[in-house]
Amino acid sequence: MPRPGVIVWEALRNVFSKKATIDYPFEEGVKPKYGLRGAHVLYIEECTGCRACQRVCPSLAIEMVPSELTKTKKRPVINLGQCIFCGLCEEACRYDALFLTDYIELSAFQQKEMIIYENEPPKEEISEGNEPKEEDS
Repeated sequence: MPRPGVIVWEALRNVFSKKATIDYPFEEGVKPKYGLRGAHVLYIEECTGCRACQRVCPSLAIEMVPSELTKTKKRPVINLGQCIFCGLCEEACRYDALFLTDYIELSAFQQKEMIIYENEPPKEEISEGNEPKEEDS
């Protein structure tokens, strides 16, 4: 059993030492290392709806839904709550339409907020060559 003097000494030493944590989100957090996989980015103008990303997804986080924007009339909808961020969908996409970014601050109050690209982007946005934006539900 530790002696009371040792406990007091440790407590005083820790009070005046540097903090071990940060006040997140008020302070800037730790930047992810190169190669860390985070949220997905889908370039719908490049996507053909070939379903390769859906077939290789081990966690079944990608679902194909009807869309007029792709050749096969299907486009992916990604559930980040189910995703294990393995990167297989990115490797399977032969048209370079799906990428994993290093954005790791993924939190939500409701599960439906973790589903990205659920709403179809407007056609004028795609025709301008811009990447699709997520819409608030």
